[in-house]
Amino acid sequence: MLQPISKLIDLIALASARLAELASAILVTAMVWEVFARYVLHAPTVWAFDVAYMMNGAIFLLGTAWVMRQNEHISIDVVRKHLPKSFARISDLVLYLLVLFPLFAVLSKVSIHKAWMAWKLNEVEMVSPWAPLMWPFYACIALGLIAFTLQLLAHGVRCAAKQAGPEHTEVTP
Repeated sequence: MLQPISKLIDLIALASARLAELASAILVTAMVWEVFARYVLHAPTVWAFDVAYMMNGAIFLLGTAWVMRQNEHISIDVVRKHLPKSFARISDLVLYLLVLFPLFAVLSKVSIHKAWMAWKLNEVEMVSPWAPLMWPFYACIALGLIAFTLQLLAHGVRCAAKQAGPEHTEVTP
């Protein structure tokens, strides 16, 4: 029963990573155009800064679930590598399921509400001369946090089931 749910969560992480790749392409295209417009056309864009910070935020948050799925996240193992494997697994279980999962579940809920309200109110960036709509950016934040929260749950369940890592579930990037 857990295997199909875990695989579904991994597919969500993969979809989130694909969205991060799309955000990367948008960021690169926008920055290349900004450089061209500024130095060749002598007409800088009004939107480049907004696109840059929004895409950077989207890339970071949409990529976190895949990084966690691949077990490539930053981990400080100075103390942990000297502990018995069973204790390290139990500490992972507690950390992922009892600390991080509830924390990121709350953050996900808050971000969903923020994105919904921005969409409902047609919220725009007030300090930008371009004044872009904010709900797409907030939606990327919410999607990234949801995918990461689900991946924390899957990782915790894998620890509980004594599975070492993502090699037990095949997901093609």
